[in-house]
Amino acid sequence: MRLHDLLTTVSDPAHLPYPDLEITAVVYDSRAVAPGALFVAYHGFHTDGHRYIPQAIERGAVAVVYEDPAWDDRIPVPALRVPNARVALAPLAAAFYGYPGRQMRVIGVTGTDGKTTTTFLTSVALEAGGAITGMVGTVDFKIAGRMWANDSRQSTPEAPEVQALLRDMVTASCTHAVIEATSHALSARWNRLAGSAFDVAVLTNVTQEHLDFHGTVEQYRRDKARLFEMLAEFRDDVTPFKQRKIAIVNADDPHHRMFLDAAPAYAERLTYAVHADADVRAEDVRSTRDGLSFRVTTPWGSAYARLRLTGDFNVWNALAALTVACAEGAPLDACVAALERVPGVRGRMERIDEGQPFTVLVDYAHTPGAFEKLMGIVRPLTEGQLIAVFGSAGERDRAKRPLQGEIAGRFCDLVVLTDEDPRLEDREAIIADIAAGAESAGKRIGETCLCIPDRALAIRTAFARARPGDIILLLGKGHEGSIIYGTTPAPWNEAAEARRALAELGFGSQSVF
Repeated sequence: MRLHDLLTTVSDPAHLPYPDLEITAVVYDSRAVAPGALFVAYHGFHTDGHRYIPQAIERGAVAVVYEDPAWDDRIPVPALRVPNARVALAPLAAAFYGYPGRQMRVIGVTGTDGKTTTTFLTSVALEAGGAITGMVGTVDFKIAGRMWANDSRQSTPEAPEVQALLRDMVTASCTHAVIEATSHALSARWNRLAGSAFDVAVLTNVTQEHLDFHGTVEQYRRDKARLFEMLAEFRDDVTPFKQRKIAIVNADDPHHRMFLDAAPAYAERLTYAVHADADVRAEDVRSTRDGLSFRVTTPWGSAYARLRLTGDFNVWNALAALTVACAEGAPLDACVAALERVPGVRGRMERIDEGQPFTVLVDYAHTPGAFEKLMGIVRPLTEGQLIAVFGSAGERDRAKRPLQGEIAGRFCDLVVLTDEDPRLEDREAIIADIAAGAESAGKRIGETCLCIPDRALAIRTAFARARPGDIILLLGKGHEGSIIYGTTPAPWNEAAEARRALAELGFGSQSVF
């Protein structure tokens, strides 16, 4: 793509020279620069991208977009300063890849909890109606029939990766793209999903998370609501299948109205719920250790669903997926049958069964809201003790730590506090923050609240304390493949570590006895 044409997406064309340069890539990491690239430099969380402008040029960058006026007249290739280069990255990437979102139906899923499972179930339900889907989620990426692990540690990747995935989906003849949209990615400060051309916006729920980034709960909600505002981003008469816009919200969430209000006036509005009046409702919900059953009533008919998913919060996730798929034309019965075949999502209420007499569940829950829901569901199913092993991320929302501890202390018989991703924070200080909350709920340090930073040892300690009928929750890591110490990710697989620990106790095929 020509540099001049590309830069018109972020600047006045009258101020842009360099019409003849051919751009081969839009890159924000100097290590990924190849000859012909446009390098976008901005101030990051840990480092300043401007420092790497010389390295990017040395590697073949032929132009630079930057934001720091200190670099004016210092860059020896065509360069454009913009107010916020991070915000400019998404429109540049969308233009470079030819706006692939305009060539498919694009569904965005946002919320505090349930995004990953809802994204996955939505893809499954759409395909039951004959769609060919692509997916961008915390756990996996998917393009048509190919699925692979998302090892990026980002639920929503940076804009060039998102747009490259969307372009590959178009190439693979996908009819629909389903994108997990985080609050960071939606925030106007990062603008990571601009240019994606959303047609359907879905809200799972909204509680509290990432206040270190958003500042207040109100701003967090407003940033989430940008997904619904973005339904107005692209709608023209030349592309009939992009005309219809749909806003879908969980009517059981007390803040759902602000999300509906954020959608353009011409968007259709649909609701789903278990308790509130809604377009799509679940009734007669039954939850056991083995799965869920409920009757779903919709504008497209009624059906009885028997899911293999654990935890009744998955009823809301399934309702959201069914609402999207049926609104997009998939038959209700086919969608329900497809969801009934889903055994679960990796790292989401994933059962680890090696023949042990207690239940082990691996889940990504890492917010107070997720703890409250999950533990409230699992506690009544527990015949013996409820034990939780978890930590809290370093350099992230410190205010949630005592809340996590208090909730776990309230629901659980034993709380084992450990590392999640300490990053550059003191690991023991993080645990102490959580422990303060557990103590406020009546837990005693060293007795009913154990502080064990080494996560492998924490898991083994919990298993050693377990008795028949107990349920052990391993929370916070889920599908993730590493624990970050300092700036270095150490390999980690929660499910595999749990199986190793059980084998050491004599359970399963890996038993060491």
